[in-house]
Amino acid sequence: MNRFKAIGSAFLFVPALALISTQARAEFKCDAPSTHIDRAACEKAAQSPSALRQYIQRMRGIDSLQFADYVDEAQARAWAQDESNRAPTKKAPVRTAVLLQENPGA
Repeated sequence: MNRFKAIGSAFLFVPALALISTQARAEFKCDAPSTHIDRAACEKAAQSPSALRQYIQRMRGIDSLQFADYVDEAQARAWAQDESNRAPTKKAPVRTAVLLQENPGA
């Protein structure tokens, strides 16, 4: 019976250890980017979240980049501020081919 308790407690300990190690791994790499890839990712993060996401996806085959490594609280606030300052864009009206055929010159 003791053996089963030891195995059960080991099953609880291993996931907790994995959780701790993944949390400790996350670091903000833009304070002192060590590689060319990190520097480029920090430049993309300064542009926009979508630019950073596209860069990370493009570099997936070369390096294992994590979005959270290049974003800190200040960067997230800057993105939110940029988003709130951006005026809503008016969508252009869509004209279908049928409408244009029925009303040429419209």
